[in-house]
Amino acid sequence: MNKLIRYFAFFISLTLLLACEKEIAYRPNNQIPFLVMNGYLNPDSAWNIGVSQSIPMGKKLASDKVSDAVVKVFVKDIPIETLQYSEVNKRYIGTGKPLAGKEYKITIEKNGFLPIEATSVIEPSPKVLNVSIVKDSLIKDRAFVTVTFSDQSGVKNFYRLVVANEDEYEKRPPWAINSPNSPASGWVGNTYIDYSLGIRSNDPNLTWNNQSSSAGVFDDVPNNIFNIFNDELIDGKTHSLTFSYSLSPYPEAKNNTVIYLQSITKELYMYLKSLSAQYYFGDDPLLEPIQVYSNVKNGGGILGGYNASKSSISVDDLVSK
Repeated sequence: MNKLIRYFAFFISLTLLLACEKEIAYRPNNQIPFLVMNGYLNPDSAWNIGVSQSIPMGKKLASDKVSDAVVKVFVKDIPIETLQYSEVNKRYIGTGKPLAGKEYKITIEKNGFLPIEATSVIEPSPKVLNVSIVKDSLIKDRAFVTVTFSDQSGVKNFYRLVVANEDEYEKRPPWAINSPNSPASGWVGNTYIDYSLGIRSNDPNLTWNNQSSSAGVFDDVPNNIFNIFNDELIDGKTHSLTFSYSLSPYPEAKNNTVIYLQSITKELYMYLKSLSAQYYFGDDPLLEPIQVYSNVKNGGGILGGYNASKSSISVDDLVSK
């Protein structure tokens, strides 16, 4: 219904615009390239920052990755480490790890580009009180999960739910022998990790369409593809977040489900929310292009922080609901 209204408005607007059409010259050479930062800080991992460059429309590059930049980490304007580029990961890697509660600044310099910088902090991990999982008695390959946690009162908190199936093999099956150890393949040693689990929920925190709105018939809400939410509905409360997900299809392995409830920075929340909107509205000819949020000065991308409470449960021991 909402999109039909927008299409109707589009045809009316098109009729009016044809009467005052004006040709505007396209000058791709006038587009100024800039550096793009991509970094997610968490206390369990060493520094890991991706650097790329923007690609002007009409220009083709073999790769947009940048391998010759100078990437530094600062605390209170004091440099603490210079990151080194890894040909294997195509990212800038450090030896130290960020700490929760500290604000860090990342600076990136490369000849021919404006220097860029961004700051971020790692929030305390969420206070998870209980996690329960039961198998769906009607749909054999799904399970229900309830995560109970307490939200800190009077503070704007932002969260992300991440769920993974970890299938442990004594040795890799024949179809995976040649798969590399990488996030793209999902393999770490003899363990296969899958994050594409089709999470479903009626909780208004996770399902934006279930939140009350005053926008009426013009309200069109993107899907929450990153399972992010804030505490507007639960500030200072103990909340039980309920959802279902797909179980592992590999019974020959030892199946574990790992649930992460992350505290994320506001900047990371805004970035992921704008990405959700871009994916949802991106192909709609009636709308202006969605601007993806960035907290990077003089460039693009994101520097965000997160801290997770982790729960791991053996699926083989679950009972049906």
